[in-house]
Amino acid sequence: MKSCRSSVLIIAVVVTILTSSLATAQLTAEKIAATNKILQQTKATISKMSPSRQMLLGGYANISNLADRWPTYGMRMLDPSFSPLALAPKGAPTPADNGHGLIPVSNPATDIAFSAFGGFTQSTTSTARCGDSVVVGYDDSGSVFETPFFFTGTGGESLSGSSYSSDGGRHFTDIGPINPGPTLYNFLGGDPVVTCADAHTFYVSQIFLYDDANLNPFGAIAVNASTDGGKTWNDPVAAIAKSGLTHVLDKPWSAIDPSNHKRMFVSYTDFDYSMASAACGSTTRTAIEFVESDDGGVTWSSTPQIAIQVCGSADVDGSQIVVSSKGTVYVSWVNYGSNAPLGPRTIQISSYASGKLSAPVTVEPALQPGGDSYYLQGEFHDGVEMAMAIDHSGTSTDGFLYITWADGRDKTVSDPFALQGFYAYDDVLLRASYDGGNTWGGPVKVNSDFQSHVASGHDHYQPGVAVDNHGRVAVCWYDRRADWENFAIRRHCGVSSTDGTHFSDNDIGLDGFAPTHGNDLLIGPAYMGDYDQLTSDFLNSKCGFIGSFQTQTNRGNPDVLAYSIE
Repeated sequence: MKSCRSSVLIIAVVVTILTSSLATAQLTAEKIAATNKILQQTKATISKMSPSRQMLLGGYANISNLADRWPTYGMRMLDPSFSPLALAPKGAPTPADNGHGLIPVSNPATDIAFSAFGGFTQSTTSTARCGDSVVVGYDDSGSVFETPFFFTGTGGESLSGSSYSSDGGRHFTDIGPINPGPTLYNFLGGDPVVTCADAHTFYVSQIFLYDDANLNPFGAIAVNASTDGGKTWNDPVAAIAKSGLTHVLDKPWSAIDPSNHKRMFVSYTDFDYSMASAACGSTTRTAIEFVESDDGGVTWSSTPQIAIQVCGSADVDGSQIVVSSKGTVYVSWVNYGSNAPLGPRTIQISSYASGKLSAPVTVEPALQPGGDSYYLQGEFHDGVEMAMAIDHSGTSTDGFLYITWADGRDKTVSDPFALQGFYAYDDVLLRASYDGGNTWGGPVKVNSDFQSHVASGHDHYQPGVAVDNHGRVAVCWYDRRADWENFAIRRHCGVSSTDGTHFSDNDIGLDGFAPTHGNDLLIGPAYMGDYDQLTSDFLNSKCGFIGSFQTQTNRGNPDVLAYSIE
């Protein structure tokens, strides 16, 4: 068995690099009008949602915000004087390590190449590792400007970027926007999740909006494949697509079967406004669904599996999906009941094996969301509420499941300005299942500090979780304990060698930053990212963990960084 130091954790902080060959950009009126049609139609569908459901959306909140801006600012891109002040050569490496083990993943050098007001936010990060190859995907508001410079012709637009490393995450190269495909009416909407099958083959799933040949709009989830370790991406393939007039497909997640690397799954939330479903009749339907590919993402199942569906004012969202070493699929989600956006929630999970889907099992019966149930101190949305990982190490812990989330049950303080009249200071909690998701232990508190019951408390939020080839469990999260006023944000990580029953707790050395938001014209004003994924080597050839996350620099721009636990 390979030795592995347990005291070091590599976390990838994604820093955005605008890469471009400065080819002739296709900033045509037709292209701008096509993007506007996609955005306005999507906003019209979003507007059918109740106010509470709108609050659940992160990526779509950014799309809706961009729809408001595009008619004015998109057209300005036709001005002959509009051109980037500076663009790094396509594929330029990111800046060097800052000396504290924090590795830039995106390159911020040209974040204001197009505008001092918009197009410089990188956030909502996902990391995959196969051997020494590491790829990070992330939302990047600047991509809507960069795409025409990076992809000549009459193709679509992208709201996401990616970076790759060929040396295990020690250095990254930012490739710019992810390929939106050659079709004018394509729009990659972000919320990327990256997976890998081998050191060369990576996949990224994300929100996908497009029109067909008859200009009928579709809401979809795209999967792009890379066969060169993330250096380039093939055209997007729709894993699932539904009418963009009546469906919003949100928060996709994806996973590959460790026992069959051609077998892939994508889960998502379907906000269904067709008012014609068999389950809900003439009311709205919200469902957690997933689709399967058995040929490496080339084709996908035509009929999705429905893990859960609720009607009317009830809500579910934020699915995650994993696959065991024996091919069993697990999909989990947050069930808001009719409380959205306020009140306690539950976490549920179902398994799928041999073509059969189990009934939902409750993992956590009373999740108390942090802050005022929607905003944390500083008036920003704290994103997706839970993360899941499975052990496929082949050791004695193979098959163990772990779900972590931020929970404010330990300290709530009366606050007349909060949505529900109190503020909940959240801790990072974790539950584990050792019997295939049937029963769950815990909850175990991951962060080692305790909420003060005399003074102000501290927020610990947006955790990510992974399991390595030794069966060790790691969790990383944002942490405010170093600031007694609960404002400055740092980054902590913990590792457990005891099946998730006890964790270390380490500050990784990231300078504390203020929750700066609302300073990018293209991004929703309360947005600071929806999740930051932690991962391990999918091939089990390397021990340790690597993850990606957003940080705010002293320039006020959100970038993404990287850090490694061996």
